Amino acid sequence: MKELEYPFDSDFVLKKKKSLKKQLLENGNFIEKNIAILGGSTTSDIKLILELFLLNQGIKPNFYESEYNQYYQDAMFPNKELELFNPDVIYIHTTNRNITAYPIISNSKQEVEELLVTEYTKFENMWNRLQQVYNCPIIQNNFELPYYRLMGNKEASDYRGKVNFITKLNLKFYEYAENNQNFYINDINYISASYGLEKWADQFYWHMYKYALAVPAIPTLAFNISNIIKAIFGKNKKAFVLDLDNTLWGGIVGDDGVENIKIGPEVPSGQVFSEFQKYLKEYKDLGIILNVNSKNEKENAIAGLNHPDGPLKPEDFIIIKANWDPKSKNIVDIANELNIGVDSLVFVDDNPAEREIVKQQVKGVSIPEMTTPENYINIIDKSGFFEVTTISKDDLKKSEMYKENAKRNEMLNSFSNYDDYL
Repeated sequence: MKELEYPFDSDFVLKKKKSLKKQLLENGNFIEKNIAILGGSTTSDIKLILELFLLNQGIKPNFYESEYNQYYQDAMFPNKELELFNPDVIYIHTTNRNITAYPIISNSKQEVEELLVTEYTKFENMWNRLQQVYNCPIIQNNFELPYYRLMGNKEASDYRGKVNFITKLNLKFYEYAENNQNFYINDINYISASYGLEKWADQFYWHMYKYALAVPAIPTLAFNISNIIKAIFGKNKKAFVLDLDNTLWGGIVGDDGVENIKIGPEVPSGQVFSEFQKYLKEYKDLGIILNVNSKNEKENAIAGLNHPDGPLKPEDFIIIKANWDPKSKNIVDIANELNIGVDSLVFVDDNPAEREIVKQQVKGVSIPEMTTPENYINIIDKSGFFEVTTISKDDLKKSEMYKENAKRNEMLNSFSNYDDYL
């Protein structure tokens, strides 16, 4: 549903949550999962908006929601209701409001270190018990920065500063995540900064409703959580399908010639496309499959990809469809040749007409609304198509594996019978 894809209108989502839910339930094909929310502040609207994003991801959630600020008690003491609920995921919504004690200016370094250990140990004990009792994935917020700085910039470097304390506490959370499978950080430290810390920490919503973030920020938070949950349950995308002209470079290679397309350091617009290509190449290195779907002569497409200033080269792609067939047909063919569903593909094209045709004719493919080239990276990055929960050696080799499979399929199609192919 377009209304729940980045960039979504948060006010619209909050106002229309009931009608959006009704539409999603009418049209969706879902897997059901039990999601427990253990909150350190009010979570009712977080639950309602998270449900929308999960439904849009193909997951129908059943919820357990703790009473206000009862997250620790629910986690640490026998809880028959939660045990019978049998959660598939536990999400712990704590914020810097739930830090028990901060350093004070008269503390020694040793006293601050003891405070840090005490605060961290409370959370570690809670995570360990949840794993023992429920044996399911845990999603834990890290801590957002405080909305004021008593010592100004010194807050970051002085051992008694709140900023310094929160940073060190977050690092301890990350170390636990590195050493424990099925434990994931919901990075509200990043998303609150991206959203705007002053807007995120609007004090009106805390004092009026005990929300630890502004209500208008809830869709941003919920969308981020939903991306982690859909990744845990195998709903991530697997591959890009990329247009070329005015998407990977500026200009039209067939009309302008390779020497005149905009890519590289010579002009600002060329730098933008170079950055976008570098960004996509990092995805390829992460195991995400890159493919081309371009209305072009094949030789022009290859020449453009061989531009000396272009970070991406023909060998970075698994399948290159440069022809005059409808792009919708090419997308279906790419999915078939990769042996994955079209719902695993992200189609990136600067042309809104091409995007709309594909949207109408290939149901399930994700199609981000590309605007100006300066925003390409931001749009892809914040859409959460490829949320990473684990990085294995097999993931890093995935591109090569698909490339070998594509070569085998190409060879198979060149033989008249299967025995000759073998």
